[in-house]
Amino acid sequence: MPWDHLDTGIDKNWLKLDLQKALEAATVPDCSFEGCSRCGVCGTDFGHNVVVDALPIPEFAGEFVPNTERKQRFRVWFGKVGDMALVGHLDLLRLFDRVVRRADLPISFTGGFHPNPRISVANALPLGVTSIGEIADFELTESIDLADFREKLVATLPENIPVYRVEPIDLKAPSANQLLEAAEYLITVAATGSLAENGELERDNPAAVSVANNANWEAWVETIVQSSDFWRVHTTKSGKTQDVNLRDRLHKLELVEQSEATAVLRYAGSCRSDGNLLKPEHIVFMLEQISQQEIQLLQVQRTQLILGYC
Repeated sequence: MPWDHLDTGIDKNWLKLDLQKALEAATVPDCSFEGCSRCGVCGTDFGHNVVVDALPIPEFAGEFVPNTERKQRFRVWFGKVGDMALVGHLDLLRLFDRVVRRADLPISFTGGFHPNPRISVANALPLGVTSIGEIADFELTESIDLADFREKLVATLPENIPVYRVEPIDLKAPSANQLLEAAEYLITVAATGSLAENGELERDNPAAVSVANNANWEAWVETIVQSSDFWRVHTTKSGKTQDVNLRDRLHKLELVEQSEATAVLRYAGSCRSDGNLLKPEHIVFMLEQISQQEIQLLQVQRTQLILGYC
């Protein structure tokens, strides 16, 4: 066989014989008590098998029940920078779970069949996107000093997850996810060519303007701000389609930097838990409708999550 040059210590003829016994469903005695079976492993220098008595089985003390008490709650503003942009949302939750255990923080758990730590991140950040404005709520079983909580959390978190601010909040207050209204992004985009020449986009938008090959970012941004509607077909998870006016979800759009081909834009748009979102891809869609140019999204950074306090 191709692996015959490997010496495992077991004789090949013994393996053939043992296979034949297995196929015949024969009972093979235990060589620890019934004598050597001559498999090739044991030798004069190896000695005999030593059977160690099993340890006593401890008495069943009941299923572990995590502490579900809620005595204190902190809201943490943090970031995901550098390589942490490649860590997904579920991995981030597992990271926080390990962090609070290593920091010896008295985190509270949910009840039910599968208890989880009461750590609630306001909004899932897309993979590959950096942020300096994330929010998470931590609920504790004991009351501790805010400075101690922050010190332990910062000491255990990776350096690419900086903590900017920590505030105590009432236990009965709505979660950050429930209060979330909008998000602000900083995006870098580039104009790579005319869409009309490639037949990828028809000039059927009344707000479209005539542009040259060179990007006119200031005019495009101003046209988007002055426009009243940008309709796009949205397909739900169930497969239903609906027309959505993206302009209604745009709160603010401004030009930060520009060059002949690239620009840095800052925008604020809807970011609610009911699915009313304005994604960076939607801004690219608006720019393409206005400019009749193919726009490429180069970089995305979320700068803040905006909560609508009651």
